[in-house]
Amino acid sequence: MNTGYSYKRLTKVLVFTLVAAFSILIAGGFAIFKNEAPRPSQIVNQNGTELISKQSLLSGQAVYEKYGLADYGTYLGNGSYLGPDYTAQSLHIYLKGMDQYYAQSLYRKDFKKLNELQQGGIKAQVKKEIKVNRYDAKKQTLTLTAAQTAGLKTLQSYYRKEFINNPEQAGLPASMINQNKTDAFMYKGNKIDQLTSFFFWGAWLSSTNRPDRSFTYTNNWPYDQDAGNVMPAEAMVWTAISVAILVVGIGVIIYFQRRYQFDMESRYLPDSPVDINPDSPITTSQRKVPKYFVIVMLMFLLQILMGELMAHYYVENSFFGLPLQNIWPFNVAKAWHLQLVIFWVATTWLATGIYIVPRVLRREPRNQGKLVDLLFWGLIICVGGSMLGEWGSTLGIINKNWWLFGNSGWEYLELGKFWQIVFILAMILWVVILMRGFIPAMKRKFDYDRTRLTTLLFCGAIAIPAFYLASLFILPNSHVTFADYWRWWIVHLWVEGIFESFAVILIGWLMVDMKLTTVRSTVRALYFQVILLLGSGVVGMGHHYFWEGDHSVWLALGACFSALEIVPLCLLVWEAYTHYRVYKDTQKVFPYKGTFIFLMWTGIWNAVGAGALGFLINAPAINYFEHGTQWTSAHAHASMAGVYGMFSIAIMLYTLRNVTKKSLWTPKMEKAVSWAAWLTNIGLAGMVFITLLPVGQIQLMDALKNGYWHARLLSFYHQPDVAALLWARMAPDLIFTAGVVVLLVIVVKAFFNLKKDDNKGAQQALEKLAVQDEQEDAAELRD
Repeated sequence: MNTGYSYKRLTKVLVFTLVAAFSILIAGGFAIFKNEAPRPSQIVNQNGTELISKQSLLSGQAVYEKYGLADYGTYLGNGSYLGPDYTAQSLHIYLKGMDQYYAQSLYRKDFKKLNELQQGGIKAQVKKEIKVNRYDAKKQTLTLTAAQTAGLKTLQSYYRKEFINNPEQAGLPASMINQNKTDAFMYKGNKIDQLTSFFFWGAWLSSTNRPDRSFTYTNNWPYDQDAGNVMPAEAMVWTAISVAILVVGIGVIIYFQRRYQFDMESRYLPDSPVDINPDSPITTSQRKVPKYFVIVMLMFLLQILMGELMAHYYVENSFFGLPLQNIWPFNVAKAWHLQLVIFWVATTWLATGIYIVPRVLRREPRNQGKLVDLLFWGLIICVGGSMLGEWGSTLGIINKNWWLFGNSGWEYLELGKFWQIVFILAMILWVVILMRGFIPAMKRKFDYDRTRLTTLLFCGAIAIPAFYLASLFILPNSHVTFADYWRWWIVHLWVEGIFESFAVILIGWLMVDMKLTTVRSTVRALYFQVILLLGSGVVGMGHHYFWEGDHSVWLALGACFSALEIVPLCLLVWEAYTHYRVYKDTQKVFPYKGTFIFLMWTGIWNAVGAGALGFLINAPAINYFEHGTQWTSAHAHASMAGVYGMFSIAIMLYTLRNVTKKSLWTPKMEKAVSWAAWLTNIGLAGMVFITLLPVGQIQLMDALKNGYWHARLLSFYHQPDVAALLWARMAPDLIFTAGVVVLLVIVVKAFFNLKKDDNKGAQQALEKLAVQDEQEDAAELRD
């Protein structure tokens, strides 16, 4: 039934927003690549003697990636947080070597034995010397001064001690890196020295001015006064401007929301029964969905156990005396922790999409169950194989093809290239499964509003595998700037943008499916929310490029659009209230109260975790000092677990309620769901507000006082006040774990209490429901 109303204007606005946002992002990307720091063919001393070859530099990068050091420390501030930032640490050691060189050559004394005036004069000379760019672009050669050469030798000596017989490094096995083994993307030579070459290059590019510029290739990051690295004045200016734009943006968006009534209109009355029947027959493919959820909960449980092991490594090297670092080093635990959350969240969405297909098509597609089984086993192989590969690569079991089957070496993209392709193929198969129901439904010429809602949901589903393709652009020898640009397409755009948009659309579809909101108002609200999310979020990811590209572009774009990102996220608080109202006001027999408890928490964490905590760290004036500290971890936990985790649990409970027997959902079971919600959310809040935020604040103050390198030392976590906060995290961790165990029990019970499949009965029920929906939609339009 086409009522004469179209969404042409909203569609044009959405398309224009996407074209404009991605044009800015891609154009800015080309500017970043054009201005990336050079990788010299050779680094030589003043006599022309080669100190570092390009082969050594590239081999060092491969060593860094193969052994998963990005999941232990950070490089240019990106990675994990237990280990040091290797860029900042290398810069500091390199400067100390230069200081020592001048102390010996000028005064024949150790630098520490000089008086303050002599030390100050040397530091001033070193600071001036390292800023001069001695890279010859024509010869592709970087020439080091005698003092810089001495600094490089000091750095080489330091890392030989750090990575050979190194039991003092918390969470890592001793001598983890094989010094002499030459694997893929590596060259012959000592691997520790080659790794040092890669670290030195990072120290050089972060302390040397760009040609004809007064700031470094990293826009003076990391903060280190001895290197002359201080925050650019523009960072403070654009921070102030971004706050002003945030205030204006809130006003403008609220105006449009109220002016055009972009709210989901309620379809239910508190005192009237809601005509929902979750106990109708199900199809064969729908009955196969719960086994996905059992795997989801097992992955969820393993993920948080890995997180708790990582948290323990912050306070002691072993695990209560057990040398688990030899079996599960910190970097393996971190790789699993990140990959598992992506896997279980994505699997939940895949399973829910499979369940929806017959509801959209109003019948079971032919042989759909076989495709569902194929996808299930494909995911099992992908998850199990990639995790074993990451473990084997880091521990030196997988060597020759480590980048294919082991750890690819980039945080959030730890999957080897082979497993990335398997994961993409699995998601494509999922889209094929959806196509078999969605495309025929989208061709219906009647029920125009529902058809548009189905179209939005299907487009959101296609975007999930499409944007993950960015992972294929990154190879082990890719330039760090190139690799990190595309990596943020996964971390920010895919996870925070595409996932967020799909979640918003799916929530809208569920609200309509459960007859809680009107179709047209829901579709209009979804257009508005997706326009806001992608309009601000796509360009907003530029805040990650502050310290990679030419800051005149990304300081402005990243600062302003990152500030605007908080607006649509905070508007979702109203949606959270709507879910809470549904939970409280509908009759006691309302079958989806568990779903709405978790949807309510999704909205809250959207505002707090993704919005407020994201804004806290994204402003340039804060990001410059905070980058890669525990405040980032607080934002990551609150947004990933709080938003995507809670939302995934919500849709899982919705699906399980529809495919299981009515007798399962006793008051005791409903109470268990409520307990799971409170335990997980109280535990998450405890992690964030008892440990991560306070530790992050202390770490930020340390960076401001002593330099970024100092705040990232392992000794920071062994300070009494910091250690006490880290030990205190044990309580919320256990509370969160208890909530997950309760959920696991619920899902397992559901798996053993499934309805029998009845394709014919399900088709009759769905056709009857479709007629009823059309009548109700027509009545609403007349009203």
